[in-house]
Amino acid sequence: MPLLTELGGLEMDFCYKHVAPNGAPAFQHRLFNRATTSLCSAELPPGGAVDPPHLFVLKSAPRSLTVALMAALQFLGKYRETGLLLIRASLGLIFIILIAPVLWKGQGSWEHFGSAMRHLDFHSHYKFWGFLGAVLGCAGGVLMMLGLFFRIGVLFALAVTVVELITVWGSRGDFHARIPALEMSILLLSLLFIGPGKYSVDKS
Repeated sequence: MPLLTELGGLEMDFCYKHVAPNGAPAFQHRLFNRATTSLCSAELPPGGAVDPPHLFVLKSAPRSLTVALMAALQFLGKYRETGLLLIRASLGLIFIILIAPVLWKGQGSWEHFGSAMRHLDFHSHYKFWGFLGAVLGCAGGVLMMLGLFFRIGVLFALAVTVVELITVWGSRGDFHARIPALEMSILLLSLLFIGPGKYSVDKS
């Protein structure tokens, strides 16, 4: 007796393939089934006529929920560029929120921010280094959000992040305190290779 087997489909809409006795597909038929969302198979009645789906004896297959979930999430692949825009814009906003206050609070804040350079054997001009770091961080955040001179903006942000990573790595604190700076460095380095995507001023 011929067998109908599911090719795939989303909830409430299943696509079946008629398998001939020699194993070759003879035709495709789309069935609408409100009774189940599970992967199933059904035997055709004698003569191979396609009856309404409620006349079939549906047989659930294992791991059907996983297959259905994977099929339902496949549509997200169409929005890769939107995901890249979300990453880009959120990272840029984070840098602006964290570093812009350093820039407008004045020289005392610049000196404190620039004191991280002592871990790179720079023991003077902390105000200058702090101001430079704050400008680079804010400029990098804005450029990443806009996708304008994107990789230059990522390099600005990465320079600030690497200094922070070296600072926390040289401290005697808990290792888990070093993870955020390490993760941010890896993420920014990855964006250097990926680029800004099409939703950007650079469009590359």
